[in-house]
Amino acid sequence: MFKVFLVEDEIVVREGIRKNIQWEQYGFSYAGDAPDGELALPLIRQIQPDLLITDIKMPFMDGLALSELVRKELPCTKIVIISGYDDFTYAQQAIRMGVEQYLLKPVIKEKMVDLLISLQKKMEAEQQQREYLSMFQREAQEYEAFSRRRFFEQIVTGGMSVSEISETAKSMDIDLNAPGYNILLFSLSSAEYDGSAPEGYTDALAQLQDRVTNYFLSRVELILFRWNITTHAVLIKGGAEEIMSRTAECVWGIQALCEAAGHEIVWHIACGSPVARLSALPACFSEASRILSYRYLCPEEHILSEDSIQCVQKTRAIAREPNQPEVDQERVRCFFSSGSAEEIESFIDQLLRSAGVEGVPLSMFCRYLTMTAYFAAAAYLDSIGCHAESYWPPELRPKDNIATPDEARNYMRQILLHTIRLRDRESRKQQRDLLNKAIGFIDEHYPEETISLDKVAQKVNISPNYFSAMFSQEVGQTFVEYLTGKRINEAKRMLRQTDLRSSEIAYAVGFRDSHYFSFVFKKVSGCTPSEYRRGDKR
Repeated sequence: MFKVFLVEDEIVVREGIRKNIQWEQYGFSYAGDAPDGELALPLIRQIQPDLLITDIKMPFMDGLALSELVRKELPCTKIVIISGYDDFTYAQQAIRMGVEQYLLKPVIKEKMVDLLISLQKKMEAEQQQREYLSMFQREAQEYEAFSRRRFFEQIVTGGMSVSEISETAKSMDIDLNAPGYNILLFSLSSAEYDGSAPEGYTDALAQLQDRVTNYFLSRVELILFRWNITTHAVLIKGGAEEIMSRTAECVWGIQALCEAAGHEIVWHIACGSPVARLSALPACFSEASRILSYRYLCPEEHILSEDSIQCVQKTRAIAREPNQPEVDQERVRCFFSSGSAEEIESFIDQLLRSAGVEGVPLSMFCRYLTMTAYFAAAAYLDSIGCHAESYWPPELRPKDNIATPDEARNYMRQILLHTIRLRDRESRKQQRDLLNKAIGFIDEHYPEETISLDKVAQKVNISPNYFSAMFSQEVGQTFVEYLTGKRINEAKRMLRQTDLRSSEIAYAVGFRDSHYFSFVFKKVSGCTPSEYRRGDKR
């Protein structure tokens, strides 16, 4: 039912219209009325009617002034003006405002009924189009588009000017306007993930990722981006007084979802410090990224901050034997599992600060540090099938002449980078095989209405999050974009080469609603199925 609101200062006319029309019979519910525009406006704002019927000549606020305000605040509301004045000037003004109809008094019941029938059909069609557009957008955004990831990457690396950021955000329908910003990073992975192969499918991880995605869908102040395979970024918007509370609320929300998922999931959260400008977001991101990289040294700390990190380091320093530096190979191996090349410098800094070198000869510590890194790398490469003896260049083998922190840092940088590159190369080999298998499955099963990213990921036994990121990166399209393109291309072939009806073709390519099929077809192809069949577009 569409809601209708009536504004008419003559009580006899108002009551006559209200009582003499069987509103529900024509698809409307009578939501209220008022004797003038001034009294009507707050009620209209509260009720938000689908149809406004208003007189022109009224005290306090006339119908044209009311219509102008309603058109600005509720652009989808249809407006019908009734008047006893046969003045073309009024009609001109009403037309300029986009008023649906201009009726002269006395309003004949039959004319009003004809108008309601016509409007109901038009409003239903428009509502259906809005619903289809919303459905199409939800499907296209169910998993983050590759373009959004690249956009966020350009924001936080300083690759765009503020004007370019604003223009791109507008084109992508992302609202970035706010007095203040903060960035939150969180990583999610299964407990068994070691980075050398695509992350395996688990129900727990798939369900958690769905819940996390749904958590952000209804929160316009929180904009979710994917940063890499295991890490997501949240751009938090708000005023200076509310940005911290929104950040804390976001942390609590993610924490609650992760804790409910159980011990099968490894998760960590880190935040930057709020900033007032878009141009300051790279520094905010850098801070959050640096703090998140402590997850390799403090894996037991799920919510990372400067305070929590210092507390862990003090506890370890107290427990450590005097004059005994400590670099845990397992912490280094943890970094090899999911660390990135961009995190290497921060990780080395953390490793040096946490090692505890008081009372230890500097040259001895440097040799100890490099040997620990070498053996951790060798053990990790062996564990993923890249035997160190076969893949280790002579210049990266341990050296006895390393004696200064700069020499140790440089050697560790090379060791970490070489190991990560070998890990990623091994992972890409398996990615290509899995991607080919996944695309083959999609190409075979695209006509099935139930096919989904989750189902395909489960078929090739990798996590939906990993599959979504991998698919976008390698194919250059999101899963939904690829699936939709596959369906529409087959529909085009069938439109040109068969005599099947459009509704039959819709069903054959995976759409159960022929109207929605026509909507998507036009959205993707720029023409309707019937226009395409006639050859209007190729």
